[in-house]
Amino acid sequence: MRKITLAILCCLCVGIMAYAQSAQFNPAWPETYVQVRVGQSDLDNLARNFSVDKVTHLGNGLFDVRLCVGSREYDTFTATGIPFQHVSSEKPQVNMATSYAQLIQQWNRYPTYSTYLAAMDTFRTQFPQLCEIDTILDQTPGGHKILVAHISSSLHDRGTRPSVFYSSTIHGDEVVGYYMMIRLIYYLLHNYATDTEVQQIVDNVDLWICPIENPDGTYHTSNNNLNSSPYSTRYNFNGVDLNRSYPLVGAATAFRDLQPEVQAMIEFGSAHHFTLSANLHGGAEVFNYPWDTWTSYQRPHADDNWWYYLGRKFADTCHTYSSSYMHEEDNGVTEGGDWYVITGSRQDYYNYYLQCREVTIEVCNSKVLQSNYLPNYWGYIYHSFLNNLKEAQYGFSGVVTDSLTLEPIEASVVIENHDDNVSFVYAHLPMGDYHRPVKGGTYQVTYSAAGYYPKTITLTATDEQATVQNVALVPYGYGVENLDKPLVEVYPNPTAGDLHVHLPADMSEVVMTLYDAAGHCVCQRTLSQPEAVIPMQELPSGVYLLCLTKGGQRVFQQKVVR
Repeated sequence: MRKITLAILCCLCVGIMAYAQSAQFNPAWPETYVQVRVGQSDLDNLARNFSVDKVTHLGNGLFDVRLCVGSREYDTFTATGIPFQHVSSEKPQVNMATSYAQLIQQWNRYPTYSTYLAAMDTFRTQFPQLCEIDTILDQTPGGHKILVAHISSSLHDRGTRPSVFYSSTIHGDEVVGYYMMIRLIYYLLHNYATDTEVQQIVDNVDLWICPIENPDGTYHTSNNNLNSSPYSTRYNFNGVDLNRSYPLVGAATAFRDLQPEVQAMIEFGSAHHFTLSANLHGGAEVFNYPWDTWTSYQRPHADDNWWYYLGRKFADTCHTYSSSYMHEEDNGVTEGGDWYVITGSRQDYYNYYLQCREVTIEVCNSKVLQSNYLPNYWGYIYHSFLNNLKEAQYGFSGVVTDSLTLEPIEASVVIENHDDNVSFVYAHLPMGDYHRPVKGGTYQVTYSAAGYYPKTITLTATDEQATVQNVALVPYGYGVENLDKPLVEVYPNPTAGDLHVHLPADMSEVVMTLYDAAGHCVCQRTLSQPEAVIPMQELPSGVYLLCLTKGGQRVFQQKVVR
């Protein structure tokens, strides 16, 4: 009788638990958050199939995991059989500013959508010499705009200054960074005339700030209000997590259908060659640096020591202004994949494909902070934002030119025995300038361009200082009569078949090496003829680096897309 009673009780408990889960999880909502406790293998599976929002390491191989589940994912998630608890949506006291004047009065309100548009327009009209408003995407699927403020004391002449990109709220329900980026624009513009620190930044950095990257999610329910899911949603209008939707890095299936917001951000980043970039999130308080796709054991970034130095400086500056802020993971700093692995993040795309140095900054444990606390959090963090902007000016920089014509040229800048095929940088046209942040130390730096002899120079970097090195590369043949000689040609690129490499007539006995995204050699041969063909059909899709060396010196390199 006792055994029967226990069995009945167990069945009742299981039934009650299942009922509680299904009753709390409303599939009519566009999305909801759930909490699970799992081991490593289940965590890996969840991260591959759902939008993991936060992971807390418990020890003994267990993790508390918060994830967002969209209505279209509901059946797939419940089919995993993993017990879960519904996470009640935060509903803090949120006050909305319905005008620009109300927004800036005490800085303790979030903007309505129309107030945000008015604020951006006011910045432009009040400071026309310092600020322009550009459009990254004129119309999102939900009918909003993705805008960006361009701030510089020389708006129409970037010169050789580094470009930096700050953005926020790729997840629409993480809105504290949205507020902070609007306030940062205001702070820089209103303090430029009187604050020497602000002057130094605005005079020497070409800055772009996009306060809200996913307005469809933030204003999902109404343009006049925001709050956490399901009223403001993590996903975009199409029910997609934008920060899991970028082309994959280091994978055979790197390219896929892109959301309009993602496509616009890729085109924007590709056009501006950003030296540094930061994307603001909410729900945690930590400085997160590459990679998200790999753990530091699997693939540390070539500049891992610089990244940690940057993150440590950011978090420690926050601690100066609040002893209780920015302490998650390693006291406010983490490598993305060591926290938890995700794929398709903007951070990884910008760093892997665009030679940027992008970080993810989780600015508040609350996705939606109670309005009257907003000024306090701004005070905790804005000094770190300013310090981070200055870092774009440090490390190695300069201009690469043709030694005969003195015209700027596009060239690769590679730190020998340090860089891999995604960490080096380019000197870009039209100015031929390059910017290479790096941790203090002495390095061998090689400058290479098609049709020119490479040049290797010993340079010393000092933390928080700029080392300027202008470089003139000598054309093959070293004579005006040789300037019209054909350069190295690589075509077609991208390719799904054969890759052709054509050399100038005066280049012979050149070693050609093709590296994959992990830096592994997949093909190498010595070229004795001016034409070489590399069959790419059997290689996985992705980005490769083609290098030519002569006499042990690198004379050419170019990215190749399969």
